[in-house]
Amino acid sequence: MKDFHIHYHLDECGADEMTMPNIEKACIDLGIDEAAVLKHYSQAMPNGEKDWVCWHVQGTKELDKFLSEYRAYTPKQVKFHCGVETELLNDKGDINIPVEDQNKVDIVQLSIHFMIDTQKLPMDMIMYPDTYFCPEYGTEAGKKLWNSWLERVNSVGAEYLLEATVKGYYNAIKRFPKIKSLAHMGNGVGHLVRYGADIESVPMSRRIEIYEPLIKLMAENGINWELTSGGMWQELFNVAYKAGVSFTCTADGHQLYQGWGPLCKHTEAEEALAKLLANYK
Repeated sequence: MKDFHIHYHLDECGADEMTMPNIEKACIDLGIDEAAVLKHYSQAMPNGEKDWVCWHVQGTKELDKFLSEYRAYTPKQVKFHCGVETELLNDKGDINIPVEDQNKVDIVQLSIHFMIDTQKLPMDMIMYPDTYFCPEYGTEAGKKLWNSWLERVNSVGAEYLLEATVKGYYNAIKRFPKIKSLAHMGNGVGHLVRYGADIESVPMSRRIEIYEPLIKLMAENGINWELTSGGMWQELFNVAYKAGVSFTCTADGHQLYQGWGPLCKHTEAEEALAKLLANYK
């Protein structure tokens, strides 16, 4: 088994126990024989500050410290890769790490942690809607801001936003060869749903049609489509799997055995993939 998305203790989101010896022991216990240990790398935050919600500016200094510790460890049984998790920024394919630091690692895991910037819907809402200024959590002013955002989302439509997301992934892969995996990809629309896009308004056939160029590119370049225990749309999986896309599983491990995102839940992601394979047609 493989898991290319395991976090390290140097990130604030990574538990102190996430050291190389502990990670390898847990991998051996779980039957994972190949893994990537990741460092968050974000050269800028959406709000222009050093911190935004639970993410932080991370750059060359932090990456070099991680690589120093990573390379000082000699694995006993597991084949390890060093990597970074960074963000897709826009539909042009810009990502949140410069090329010179991409070249220091084996793997760039590409995530979407906030709404990407697009021509029709520029990213100027700097709040994370699950946490700040949304109806469940916010003030009256926050509700108004969220409702205003929803009006803008609805004005451009979910289909456009899905097209922009796929275009961003496609362009990033074409531009940056260190991208080896799309992190916790699932259906690839989690960020759109969080930001109010009505994905269900887009017929499944159209969703798949939008994805097809990206699927083809991923298959041709050996880019992993990463799954968590949440799985993905069976119809989309069928098309991507038939095209030759490789799927990898992860618990997005920030801890070893308990708490949020423990590595031990890797097996649940494997079970989700097995279910998709069983229903593949």
